[in-house]
Amino acid sequence: MKKQKVPLKKKKQELILILIGMIIVALFFSGYSLGKEYSATNIEANAKIAEPILVVENSPVLEINGRKEREYYDFRVKNHRENGETTQVDLTYYIEILSKTDETISFKLYKEGKEIALHDNKTENMKMPKGEMQEDYYKLEIVYDKTKSKSIEDILQDVQIKVHSEQMKV
Repeated sequence: MKKQKVPLKKKKQELILILIGMIIVALFFSGYSLGKEYSATNIEANAKIAEPILVVENSPVLEINGRKEREYYDFRVKNHRENGETTQVDLTYYIEILSKTDETISFKLYKEGKEIALHDNKTENMKMPKGEMQEDYYKLEIVYDKTKSKSIEDILQDVQIKVHSEQMKV
């Protein structure tokens, strides 16, 4: 029998198939991966928001008619409710007295009987700690000086006390 010659084209195809097979086996053992990865992380949290408590208790509305030179308005600022629940965060606050500027009326603010400095009718920041019951007692003294008045008409003016609070940064 006669041996048939294997055509050159057939040899090339066999050689290419062997090389491709060897490359695939080499890649399999080399540890490289050809593929995509997808991962997802699901995080669940169950947290409560800390509740700031700042209560302002004030006296009834005070009307100044000019018969007295000085009038007093009492109020207090506290960090707890009637049921004993206290604030859960540290707070800072300041008091602002809102009023039209009139030279006949001036203000003095007292905390626990000591005078507090007012700058543009505002106090410095004061602290209310968390977890501790605290009440600050204030007395606003409103002084009406008739001698400084140049007007014949009555002064109609509202005075408001605002307490601005903010959570302290940790």
